[in-house]
Amino acid sequence: MGGTKYPECSVYAGVLNHADLNAVVRCFGSLGWHRPGIAQLFLMDQEEFSFQVWMIRHGAPRQYAPPEEEDYPFLNLPTQ
Repeated sequence: MGGTKYPECSVYAGVLNHADLNAVVRCFGSLGWHRPGIAQLFLMDQEEFSFQVWMIRHGAPRQYAPPEEEDYPFLNLPTQ
């Protein structure tokens, strides 16, 4: 049986139509995070099959996923 669950982190989610994703990343990087090294931003654009994962490193947002397609050829899915 399950016991009481306690939140281990805070998660904020949002859905934006017609968003400028570059502006979202810039805003994410400019916020006054209390602990910027653990903040993560997950973005998915229209018609994409995976999220982009951004983290703040050395004072600026950096993309950590998805990996470059040439490094992972199995990600090259046929388009319909």
